[in-house]
Formats: sequence, structure tokens, C-alpha cells
Amino acid sequence: MIPEPPEAGDGQPARPRTGVVLAVMIVVACYLTGLAVNNLAASDAASFIDKVFPRIGEHQAVDASAISETWRVVQDQYVLRSVSSKIGTQGAEQGIIQGLKDQFDDRFSTYYTAAQYAQLQRNLSGQRQGSIGIALEARCASETVCAQSATPTELVIEEVLHAQPAEKAGLRNGDVLVSVDGVDLATLDPDINKRLNDAAARVRGTAGTQVTLGVLRKGKPMTFTITRADLSIPAVYSERFGSVLDIEVTGFDENSGKDFQKQLQDGLNAGATSVLLDLRGNPGGLVSEAQSIASEFLKPGGSEKDVVVRRGRMEHTSKNPLGDPTTAQKVEHDGILPGGVALTQKLVVLVDGDSASASEIVAAALHDYDRGTLVGEKTFGKGSVQEDFPLADGSDLHLTVERWFGPDGESIEGNGITPDRSVSLADQDHRFRLDAESADPSQDAQFQAALKMLQPQPAAA
Repeated sequence: MIPEPPEAGDGQPARPRTGVVLAVMIVVACYLTGLAVNNLAASDAASFIDKVFPRIGEHQAVDASAISETWRVVQDQYVLRSVSSKIGTQGAEQGIIQGLKDQFDDRFSTYYTAAQYAQLQRNLSGQRQGSIGIALEARCASETVCAQSATPTELVIEEVLHAQPAEKAGLRNGDVLVSVDGVDLATLDPDINKRLNDAAARVRGTAGTQVTLGVLRKGKPMTFTITRADLSIPAVYSERFGSVLDIEVTGFDENSGKDFQKQLQDGLNAGATSVLLDLRGNPGGLVSEAQSIASEFLKPGGSEKDVVVRRGRMEHTSKNPLGDPTTAQKVEHDGILPGGVALTQKLVVLVDGDSASASEIVAAALHDYDRGTLVGEKTFGKGSVQEDFPLADGSDLHLTVERWFGPDGESIEGNGITPDRSVSLADQDHRFRLDAESADPSQDAQFQAALKMLQPQPAAA
């Protein structure tokens, strides 16, 4: 709507009426022309607009006519009739994301179906529906982790979560899964990875129903019948080892920051004087929860300001294929939050090659501010942030929208963070965990190295 011209006030002579009418007509004409050009720029007339209005015609719209023509050919000529239009819609959506992945080597933008997106949301809230609380892995003979060139031959239970149905029923790490509800898994797809997915789908089901698993434990056949349940799995676990509080974060899920603060405060109140923060195997999660957890060890003020800086809508060049941070149109500062409860206690952070994304945000902040010592192995190297854009059919575009930079201004995308002290494990079977069945703490070289750094050392005689 075009507002009426203001009335003349004291000291402001009124304009001639004919001039006002002419001005209004010009404005309306420009508005309608611009509206038409922009609408046509997204239509079949786009090429014409490019020629007549070259500056405006450099539009960013997808050529919808080409997509429609492709779908028309499929409908008219494909070997099968009556192909659902849903396939065409999802194919176009997936194709756009795949184009981004191919063009910009974007490992993390992806398209989720409605079912996949619903599962992602449940995961971020710590929910597993119709689960028994295990994870399967394809391994080589004798339940061993395969060498890089070896081909897995069996499905092994490599994770049994504490206090969940599988553990209560008696399943243990290292059990070889051979059957589900009487179906011999060896008779399924010869491809071990497809067999793994099939087996996992058979283990899951409706909460309250039962599933019977046949396993081999050190060569001895055993059978377990387990009732599936909708699980609510915590992301934070803690235990004291003398004066050291071991606090493990398995994911940066909703409300994990509040749970972390409570367990951290409880541990300190109980007499812990140092903290071992275990981020190994943590794939990340919500930036807000990473900001919250890192802030428990940092005090805002002086040089300590941001946990992380996120930059988006950047120009990309051959010199900066991931985006030039100086050109960012969107800059977000996730500052250190006040109220941290462990500002002075000695701190060691355990990381490994599976510590990614939000885990790396926390590790980078604590390292850059010289607040904690990183021990373990080089982290994964995910320096980007994704956001979900739900679509009308329930599916979702999981799109990279920002790159994040640590307090020192570094990006770890593709590079990871090298720990201050490198300590390796023979394999993941030697890792001590608080959330699931695992090796004894004495078998975990990384844990022992961190513990030694934190425990009070006897005074020299």
C-alpha cells in the first residue's frame, strides 16, 4: 500500500497537487514493473528477462520448467506406469542436496525422508523407540576389529548400554549375533553391511513386544528373549576416581548442558578437586549445549569472550573453497555464559577420531583459552553447522548453513584438533566407558594417562 502524502506543516510549503499525482504514478509503475520482472524471472520467460533486464535477470531461481519436463518424460515414457509424484518431488529435493555435496565437497548436507527426520529428532532428545539398547558392528573372525584391508564376516554386539533391556536380559559385549526370531542371519544378503542393516531392523520393533536373539559367546550358543521398550538414554554420566571426577558426554542432546552442570556440581561438592571430561566417541549435537558445557569451565571477561564464532553466507573462491570468513553476511557469537561451576579445577579433556562437531567446539574453546589439556587422538574435523528445514511432506533439508571458528580464529574443517598429548588405544575394545559395558579402566591407556595427570602426585623426598 502507498501511504497518503503528509499534510503541509508550519514552514513546509505544500507541493502542487499535479506533482503528487505524477510521483505516485511513477512509483506505482516502477513497483508493478519490478513485480512483473521478478515473477517472470522464475518462469519460462527467464531467458527473455535475462536479455531485457540483464542486471535483474541474473536470477538465482531453479529452472522449474526443466524439472517439470523431466517429470513429464518419466510419466509418459518410463517402463512402469503410474509412478507416484512423491518420487519425483523427493528426487528433485535429493538432487539439489546432492549437487551441493558434489560441487562443494559438502559431507554433511543431506536430505531426510519424513521417517528419517522423525528419528533424528528422537535421537537429539535421547529417545530410541522399540529398542533393546545395543549396537551392532561387522567384525572379523573371533569378534576382532578388522584390519583396514580385511573383510568382516560376522555381526558382533559391540555396545550394551547400562540399565537397558539388553543388559538386564544378560547380553554382553562381544556376543556374536547369529539369529533374530529364529531367522539365521547367515541366510540373508551375502553383503555384510546389508546384512547388518537387515539384522538391526529385525531387532527393533514395537515397544512391549519381544525379540529372541541367538548369539555365540566364546563359541557357546545362547538364546535371549528381550522385551523391546521406548528408551530414554542420558547423554551425561559421571563417577569419581578418588579426587578426580570422570564425566562422560556421549552427545550434545537437548538439556545435556543442565544435566552436565548438575553432575559436575554434585561431584565437586562430594570432594572432587579435578575433572576428566571424556568426549571420545561423541559425534556432536546442538551448538547451544556445547556452549553451555564449555562455559562451566570458563569465566567471561577480558580476552575470554566467545566459545565459538559461526559465519555463514560467505563468498567462495578457488583460494577459499570452503568460504572466505571475511565476506560472511551472517556472523553469530556464542559467548561464554556466566555461572560456570568449575573455573579453577585442573582439567583434562579426552578426545579421539570420533570426537566431532560440538565435541570439537568444546575442545577448541578449552584448548584455545589454555583452560584444559587435550589427551588422546586427533579429532574428526567437522567445522560446520547444519540446520534443519522441514518440508511440507514431513521430509527435511539438513543443510550446512555456517562454518564455525574457535576463539583463536581457527577452522578445524577437515583437519581436526591435535591433542596436547597423543595417546592411542589398541582398538575401541580397550576403551573404558561409563554409559555401556566396556573394558576395565586399567586397560584404557588414554584414561590412565589423563588420570595420572590429574591425581595428586606424592611430594619428592
